Amino acid sequence: MYWAFQTLTTVGYGDFGAFNGWEIFITCLWMFMGVAIYTVVVGSLTIMITESSNNYEDLKMKLTALEEF
Repeated sequence: MYWAFQTLTTVGYGDFGAFNGWEIFITCLWMFMGVAIYTVVVGSLTIMITESSNNYEDLKMKLTALEEF
């Protein structure tokens, strides 16, 4: 469990390692899953920030149009 957590969080202390083909395969697969999780999280946060920025600009434009009216 310790090894899996260190690999998933990409911290890795180097005290455990993969020595045979299956261990190397599982390690690579586990690291790719970690990268995929980070990609989804960062992408979701980016979308949320972009949408909030767009909503702010839309609100600002509507308020300007209302003030001009």
